[in-house]
Amino acid sequence: MPTGSTAKTKITRFRFLLLVMPLFVFATIANGQNAAITPNYKNADIGQVIEAVSALTGKNFIVDPRITAKVTMLSSTPMSPDAFYEAFLSILQVNGYIATTTGNIVKIVPDASARQYSGLLTTDGAAADDIVTQVVQVQNIGAAQLVPILRPLIPQYGHLAAHPGSNMLIISDRASNVDRMLRIIRRID
Repeated sequence: MPTGSTAKTKITRFRFLLLVMPLFVFATIANGQNAAITPNYKNADIGQVIEAVSALTGKNFIVDPRITAKVTMLSSTPMSPDAFYEAFLSILQVNGYIATTTGNIVKIVPDASARQYSGLLTTDGAAADDIVTQVVQVQNIGAAQLVPILRPLIPQYGHLAAHPGSNMLIISDRASNVDRMLRIIRRID
């Protein structure tokens, strides 16, 4: 039977391991050594998921106080940090939220606020669910003529406008939808 001091030593070692193991995991993540996660969240608070994404990807988040949701994300295979972030962006979209990147900060806000925040000015290098703004030079048709054709493809939080003087379209939406609209514009133009 262990003595009182032996039991205290074992508890102290266990507490030390509890403190050191997360540091080892974060060091592994920071060094990029095959960091992966098999996310299984069932009816979890979205804040917990944001914390996990931040820890795994090293991204810094500012979360609008209106961001509240219970989310479920189940995976049977490990995901890389990039794949986990893409899945996280999809969780946000399903719940009516977006992530906008400004420098090293990712702001999480409701979709309805998306136009008020700066986003990328191109779809190049953007994640599919990133909010981007694209300015499109139209060559063979009036930009204003394209607006009624394209407007049904823009969600409520998105933006579409024509500048007739320069014959350009301005589109703000998720990168995947902007890419789709660019392909449509090229075919029509």
